[in-house]
Amino acid sequence: MAHAQATVEIFGLLDIGYLYTSADGNGSVSSINTDGNTSSRLGFRGTEDLGGGLKAAFWLEAAVSPDSGIGGSTSVENKTAGLAGINGSQGLTFGRRSTVSLIGSFGELRLGRDYVPSFNNLTVSMHPFGTNGVGNAGQLFYQVNTGGTTARTNVRASNSIGYFLPASLGGFSGQFMYAMGEQASNAGATADDGNHVGARIGYRSGALNMAIATGTTKYSTGDFTQSNFAINYQFGPAKLMYLWGKNEVGVTSTTSNMIGTQWKVGTSGEVRFAYTTLKADKVANDATQWAVGYVHDLSKRTALYTNYSQVSNDGTGTKFTVGSGNSPTTPGGGSTGYEFGIRHSF
Repeated sequence: MAHAQATVEIFGLLDIGYLYTSADGNGSVSSINTDGNTSSRLGFRGTEDLGGGLKAAFWLEAAVSPDSGIGGSTSVENKTAGLAGINGSQGLTFGRRSTVSLIGSFGELRLGRDYVPSFNNLTVSMHPFGTNGVGNAGQLFYQVNTGGTTARTNVRASNSIGYFLPASLGGFSGQFMYAMGEQASNAGATADDGNHVGARIGYRSGALNMAIATGTTKYSTGDFTQSNFAINYQFGPAKLMYLWGKNEVGVTSTTSNMIGTQWKVGTSGEVRFAYTTLKADKVANDATQWAVGYVHDLSKRTALYTNYSQVSNDGTGTKFTVGSGNSPTTPGGGSTGYEFGIRHSF
């Protein structure tokens, strides 16, 4: 019999810096903040060789906030925030990822809490800033919750069954997910709440990287659908990037388009730029955002960064803002923000 070989590692990342935001009609806020460049985390992961080309794997990853020491929240049934519907997280929860996998020539079968397929087009491989900092994609590419629907699956889903295509398909990749809200079958209109179905198909060859994805979560107050398409191409030191996204909540929708770049400077620097427009239908308002940033690697594990961003609301709107908790109150107002910090991984 083959003797199973196992590996286990502890990993993590801490990102902390200074953040300043100002919003029309609402003053300014200065703070020591986290996740300006990359999300802070603490995790444990490992694999076991089962023989015959089959492996078992686990991954436990928790969000942490080094500015305050608290952990991140999670959603038990893809419907309410936090454990038992409590939107809070003073303890450590493995809400970023909590999965067990079987991996082989067939691909990977993964169970637990994981990224939904459509979120992967919003990460730093497809958007200059990913979903971190004042220039992050989430400000205009996440949904506007309305009509009683508060979607919890724009990033991750709990209780999921996921399948990933093997890496031997000539540059093609794929992720498919079904996640359960775990509501009682006799719950009437809410019986399907939190059930999610999503898929992503990608292709990567040389300098070209592209993917299309979509996912829908059922809610009795109005279903949530997140769809997007991303493409980028590496021209020498510059990666040119385009991202389209549409979020539908019930009968409402927002559609965003982004053009941007990640431009290598020398051997240790990278300039980032993104310009995004948003069109709203039956909810909120149109908006635009531009952001510029710079990342300087001090080593393979440590980097310094700085970002600046501005968000403008059209018409009399006030919905969209650079910093959470500091929204404009002046009709048609905007907000600005800048930050600088340090990121260290281990």
